Amino acid sequence: MNRKEWNNLAGTFEKNVCDISREETADQIKRYVARAKIPKRGGVLVDMGCGIGTFILQYGHRFAEIVGVEYASSIIARAKKRCADVAGVTWHTAGVEAAGKRIGPRADLTVCMNVITVPSAAKRRAMWDGIAAVTKHGGHALVVVASIEAERMIEKLLDEEPADHANGLVDHDGALQKHFARDELNQDFSRAGFAVKKIGKAFYPWSKEGLRSTPKLRANPPWDWVALAERV
Repeated sequence: MNRKEWNNLAGTFEKNVCDISREETADQIKRYVARAKIPKRGGVLVDMGCGIGTFILQYGHRFAEIVGVEYASSIIARAKKRCADVAGVTWHTAGVEAAGKRIGPRADLTVCMNVITVPSAAKRRAMWDGIAAVTKHGGHALVVVASIEAERMIEKLLDEEPADHANGLVDHDGALQKHFARDELNQDFSRAGFAVKKIGKAFYPWSKEGLRSTPKLRANPPWDWVALAERV
């Protein structure tokens, strides 16, 4: 999705985007934040791809300094308004891959949720490098990505013909979106200089897949991978 298309979602973000900090149904994000080693004083949060600021609203009070990064100006404008009462926030209109050079290795916790979606492997690598660039050694990164295992589960539940999904690319309404296998997520973290501490499932409602929940679907909710890793 290009910048213009992303900007056009500013007014309907809650309806059209799965904001996993708000949508996930089992408090996994909260548990993973609790596992990160955040200093009691002076902690720094960098939210890479902050959207309309939901994570900052929920967890910003734990940090002395916050940097919100979002490459769509209309969306970051909404984030600024929503987070007006959160102290110590600096905003950057930039992509994840470029933000590292601006910010430097400052974060005790770097967050990047459902942002690494582009089909280009080279651009994804640059995004992982951007996450590494803002995370201080000994700091943590909390990353959420779409799951290819969940996509295959959905196809099976809906009795759809299994698709090839070469390289983890899934067609969503004519746009290719990268989905990650669990092992692939671990490998990408390692290449970027992180040691994975925990990977799990962040469940979200079927409505985000455009479906009404049924007893069968409720027993098998869709999920994204959520992972916490330490910069080494």
